[in-house]
Amino acid sequence: MSANATTVISSHSHPPSFAAPQSGGGDFREGIRLLARLARVAEQTCQSTGISLPQYRLLVSAAEGPQRASELAAAVGVSRPTLTSLVDGLEQAGLVRRVPVASDRRGIQLELTQAGREATFRAENALSNRLLNLINGETQSVVPLVHGVVTGIGAALDREGREAR
Repeated sequence: MSANATTVISSHSHPPSFAAPQSGGGDFREGIRLLARLARVAEQTCQSTGISLPQYRLLVSAAEGPQRASELAAAVGVSRPTLTSLVDGLEQAGLVRRVPVASDRRGIQLELTQAGREATFRAENALSNRLLNLINGETQSVVPLVHGVVTGIGAALDREGREAR
C-alpha cells in the first residue's frame, strides 16, 4: 500500500480485542451503547435537580450507613481524591455533614442532612419519572424485565466489589 493510500474501516470491523462476546454479538454492543446513552440521560436528569450523578451516587451510598472512605469511593466509582472533592461540595451545599467515628480518631463518616435526604428523593423521583417516560406505555411488559436485568447486574457488581476488598 502506498503512503498516500486511504484505508477505509467499516464501523462493523473490529480488531479481535474489540470483538463482541460470542453470545450476544451485535445485540450486546447495542446494549452497551444504550447504557452509555442512559448514563447521559441520568446525568442530565440529576443535573436538573441540582446535583450531579456522582453526587447522587454518593448520597445514596452514604444513606446506606457508615462506610470507610475507600468503601464509599469504590461504591461511587471514583478515586479517593475525587471522593474528597465530592464530599466537600456536598458539605458546602449543606447536603451532608462529616461526623467523627467514635472508635477511630482519624475516621469520619458522612451523614445526610434533611436537605441531603430531600435532594436524594428529588433526584430519585426525577430519574424514575424520566425512565418511565422513556418507556411510555410499556410499563406492564418492560418494568419487570428491566428490574430483573438490573437486579442481576447489581448483584454481580456487589459480588465484584466484595471480591475486590
